[in-house]
Amino acid sequence: MFRRSRARATLLAVFATFALITPALAGDFRSDRSITVGEGETIDGDLYVAAGQIVIDGTVDGDATIAGGTVTVNGTVNGSLNVGAGTVEVQGEVTGAVRVSAGTVQIDGSVGRDVVAFGGTVTIGSSAEVAGDVAGGVGTLVMDGTVAGDLLAGAGTITVGGTVDGKIEATVGRLTIASSAVVGGDVTYTSSNEAVIEDGSQIGGEVTQEEPAAGGTQPSVIPDNPIVAYLGVLLGMLLLGWGLLLVRPRLTLGSADALRTAPLPSLGLGLAALIGQFVLIAFLALVGVLLAIIAGPLGGAVVAVCVVILLLIILAIIFSVVPIAMTIGRLVLPGDRSPYLEYLAGAAILALVVVASGYVPALGGLVFLIVWILGLGAFIVYLWRTRERPYVLPEPPEPPATTAAVAPPA
Repeated sequence: MFRRSRARATLLAVFATFALITPALAGDFRSDRSITVGEGETIDGDLYVAAGQIVIDGTVDGDATIAGGTVTVNGTVNGSLNVGAGTVEVQGEVTGAVRVSAGTVQIDGSVGRDVVAFGGTVTIGSSAEVAGDVAGGVGTLVMDGTVAGDLLAGAGTITVGGTVDGKIEATVGRLTIASSAVVGGDVTYTSSNEAVIEDGSQIGGEVTQEEPAAGGTQPSVIPDNPIVAYLGVLLGMLLLGWGLLLVRPRLTLGSADALRTAPLPSLGLGLAALIGQFVLIAFLALVGVLLAIIAGPLGGAVVAVCVVILLLIILAIIFSVVPIAMTIGRLVLPGDRSPYLEYLAGAAILALVVVASGYVPALGGLVFLIVWILGLGAFIVYLWRTRERPYVLPEPPEPPATTAAVAPPA
């Protein structure tokens, strides 16, 4: 039964991938340090934006897919809002779903469907109205608004002070149901701490506490929800890729070209670099231990270098998806197209592969390793090619020349 539901969800993710790619072909693409859709401005169709600061005061008659530092929606999005950013505020109206991955999320407006959020702190304000469910994985969730569906979340702390017409299912460190809260259904939570349910709160169903799994590990909400996992991975990839396109377009496009034109050297160099990273760390750690015995401060300095290298390896893992997604996008969307569109298409496909492979034993780890090796190798090939001559960005296509009509001789 469980496997069957996961299979259906994975098929839905496949359809979602093509649903994201197909309408994007006719979308409105914008990128700059700061992008504003002014009050009174209407965008007919989907909007795709990559910028440091994005403000939507007008109307988007379609979906809005955004990657940036700060995103503020004061106007209307007549579709779904897909965001990867540092800070996101929704003060206006979104008629579709809100899917967001951010450090801080504040929703005070109305949402016509579900809210799916991944972030540090997510707040559904007292004026917010959500017509669907609220789901996701966050550090802190504050729910003071009105939710017509269910609250399904994994979080460190959850505080419910608003209205949830459906049920609450949560994997949480600490759950608080405030005196102003109204819950129409059951409250089921997995936690080692008993929930704080204040006097005056109204709960229509039963309250059930489930103990975490043995060993202190709590089941994640993500593995059992492939759609949620897919959206989280996709938004993360968009935040990385579109952000890198904005600040380092040569590195992003050049590494993708390196992978596309030299896949075998990228694979070989990536594998060599992968092995070399851990050999170097092991060597420096050994030297650090030996020096710590002989001369303490010097050994500590070497260990500090090991930590820095380890952090660089983590960054390489994170950004290794960018050249691969860009390469996939350029293969599936040939021709002169926006690099943001190409990356969107590639990220949608790569996210599907990463999430789907995670449900097959050992395959998920193998896919992760291949992505890491190829992405790392692509960056190395790019750096080698540009050691003396910088990468030249492709010129946008010139409009076709028009020939003036010549009047026939009298």
